[in-house]
Amino acid sequence: MPSVDRRLLITGTLALLASACSGTQPPPGPVGRRQDYGILMADGTRIVPPPGHDTGLRWPAVVFLPATGGTSADLYRSYAAEHARRGTYVAVLPPGSNSASDYATGERFADLVETWDARVLATLDANGERFAIDRSQVALAGFSMGGDLSWALSLISPQAFCGAVVMGSRCGWRSDDGLGVLAFRGYRFALLRGDSEASARADGMAAARRLLDANGIPALFREVPGEHVRAPPDTFATALDFVLGETPVAALSRPSARS
Repeated sequence: MPSVDRRLLITGTLALLASACSGTQPPPGPVGRRQDYGILMADGTRIVPPPGHDTGLRWPAVVFLPATGGTSADLYRSYAAEHARRGTYVAVLPPGSNSASDYATGERFADLVETWDARVLATLDANGERFAIDRSQVALAGFSMGGDLSWALSLISPQAFCGAVVMGSRCGWRSDDGLGVLAFRGYRFALLRGDSEASARADGMAAARRLLDANGIPALFREVPGEHVRAPPDTFATALDFVLGETPVAALSRPSARS
């Protein structure tokens, strides 16, 4: 695991925590019937190979990160049918959950970010070869607190991932060093939120878009109907195509970062 400067970790949470106090954190709620997915590994991770998975080839991977009180499988459940139909990536569902108390202090959230960073990198190290994961094509995906984690992990381990789908997040974490590495590596973000999202999240995501634009980091932005909601499967699929490099940057319309 790469070295993490805890002073940067704690400092990077301040904007996130300030905005967290301005909005509520709704429970994610399960979508559809609960079930187990994929293959359970020794570390508690579930790996869901795509249709036609062939270990003679290298495959992109998407790591799903949990919202408050939820699990990785809770988020994946929203997109499982689409993945089974046309998935071109290995879905990685790490074990563990989060709680609203993880926002209590800057150090508490920094601990959470560091824990999830170590957990995700460890499960990729442990299971990547077995499932022929292309380590240059690993993306993150999360909603609400999972979106906060997708954004933060991108900035503290920018060399480990190729992009992130960030949904319903305040995008409060900051790291100038991380932004520089993301720009150099051609990292991509997809920022998705409800069209009636609370102002703390809407303003935070708008600020993140301006930050990415100023640093030359490509970002796809989409609004979906509703307040604090996951993106529907078709929008999520479009976002994944973008962050995994299937969609050229020049082919995308880019709404104003002021919105």
